[in-house]
Amino acid sequence: MKRIVLVTLCMMAAVACGNTDGGTATAVSESTAAPGQQAASPTVAPSVGALPSVVVPSPVPALPSDIRIPTADAAPTVAPVRPATCVDAAVVADAAASIPRYFPDEAWTAGRTGDPCAAFTWVEAAASPYATASTPEHILFFGNGVYLGTATAAPYSFTSVATQTADTITVNYRWLVADEAFAAPEGGPVAIRYQWDGSSVIMLDTLPPEVTG
Repeated sequence: MKRIVLVTLCMMAAVACGNTDGGTATAVSESTAAPGQQAASPTVAPSVGALPSVVVPSPVPALPSDIRIPTADAAPTVAPVRPATCVDAAVVADAAASIPRYFPDEAWTAGRTGDPCAAFTWVEAAASPYATASTPEHILFFGNGVYLGTATAAPYSFTSVATQTADTITVNYRWLVADEAFAAPEGGPVAIRYQWDGSSVIMLDTLPPEVTG
């Protein structure tokens, strides 16, 4: 009987120590089932899959050195068309007040005017605020906002500005011929040009004797 037990123990030890051939063993988790129950299937550890490949972007190529990116500071400078000083109402009033009065009790009254901000401009001034077609008038000249003087030393009726350029103003003069109404003079018109040279006004044409009397 003892011999049978000893043989049995040796066989059990051989099973427990079996497979020592140096092969690679796979780790398996075993569970002990209760009597009458089927043993659970062994759990095998999942293998880790390969990581996805990552695409590294190429560096952005540098711009060529001869390419210039425009900036706000690179905008071209535009020279102002108008002078820095315009003719304002106060300058016109002072100029009109400096002219000797035609009627002692009436001040000169500014009427039609050119572009107040033109380099060379003009203002028509009547001898009375109640002017009619025959009321004497002066043509006042201004350069860069400064009063330059009148077109003629004496005022004349039936006077009006015809055209204006950057440096020349043309004034039309008319006169009475016979017994026509003052509102419709038949004499003229004669065009007299006044040119500004940057410092003074030059009368390019001569008034006819019909105007000067």
